[in-house]
Amino acid sequence: MARQLSKIYDKNIVSKEIEVSDDLALNHQLFELYRGDSLEGYSIISRGLGCKVGGCDKPDKKTESFEQFFYFTAFDKNKNITKVRVLEYVSDHGYQIANKGWLKQFEKSTPFEVGKNIDAISGATISVNSITKGINQQVQIVANRF
Repeated sequence: MARQLSKIYDKNIVSKEIEVSDDLALNHQLFELYRGDSLEGYSIISRGLGCKVGGCDKPDKKTESFEQFFYFTAFDKNKNITKVRVLEYVSDHGYQIANKGWLKQFEKSTPFEVGKNIDAISGATISVNSITKGINQQVQIVANRF
């Protein structure tokens, strides 16, 4: 994460992990970002779900047709999104969500909705919906936590 932060801010930014409840900790890591003693913003690393090779089935307890991916969202001290990056995406389906141009859509007004203010991507429906829902959750976490 330090490398991602230095690209967004600079190498003088220090992250401090914030403890979250167990239900949030399953899918999210939350950080405060400081330059010296001054709060610069917040960041969250979250887990999303994408399709495995061979496509997706409807999720149920008998199938494991989804793969995890991880993404990072940076917020300024006013809780506005400044950057979204996909950190790890291993599936062959839906990788288009890692495109920086497509991710810039999240640096606008919220809430986000596929087909309204977030473009759909053919062949990446599950991943697009997962990251969109997840970023809406991140916005709520930051708004309610700080």
